[in-house]
Amino acid sequence: MEEPDVFRSALSNFATDVACGGAIRHLTDIGYTLEQIVARLDYPVSREKAQRIMMEYLYQSRALLRCEPSQTLFEGQTQFVQEQDAYGRRTLRKTTIDQKSQNNMTGATDLTWMSQEKKAGKFGDLLWRESVYDFRRDGKLTELLHKKSMENGAAYSYLSCDYALFHTGTEKPAADQALSVLNNRQREYLSGIRWEKPALYHRLDQRMLEIVGKLYEAGVYGGVCFFVLRREKITVPVKPARN
Repeated sequence: MEEPDVFRSALSNFATDVACGGAIRHLTDIGYTLEQIVARLDYPVSREKAQRIMMEYLYQSRALLRCEPSQTLFEGQTQFVQEQDAYGRRTLRKTTIDQKSQNNMTGATDLTWMSQEKKAGKFGDLLWRESVYDFRRDGKLTELLHKKSMENGAAYSYLSCDYALFHTGTEKPAADQALSVLNNRQREYLSGIRWEKPALYHRLDQRMLEIVGKLYEAGVYGGVCFFVLRREKITVPVKPARN
């Protein structure tokens, strides 16, 4: 009985992906939360299936990483693009998103300072220049992270997201209380992601910059920020409580 169940599940997932996978990936790209995606789809799809497709795409597009950012970010990504001819026949074309394409997609700054060898993607292990954030030296956290993100581009800027804080739900009342400092859409975005232990690494886009800024000021965020092009790794301690 188990094999037919597995087959039916795989077939159902395939049908869902064909019917609305492209729409889910597009809406994820332009910043919709999981709840907004489910509400907008014409095809009836469960929240669980929509979340599965969204999560797969977040990893595929490298908006989320399971491991610390590394030189693999400079490698080309193989993707399959669905195309349709004049007769309605659909085919899949294999394509590669290289470093230049990634920069264009995520608004990275021009890389003219880099050598041609590095532009070609011939990177060794990353040797980080590590520092610890200090308000007295570095100024406001969000301004510092925004500056670093602009220098590196969103494609190469990440922050760690601790499972215990970012995994929301009734079983995590402490996390829910901490996230109460966020607005509804920010909380909705975080609750739509399936957070994994012990941590994930999220691209430092504008939304995550605003989220981490609020959490830090509330004294509940501590983590590590990675700026890959400049090889900078900044540890952000939890903001001390005022006496």
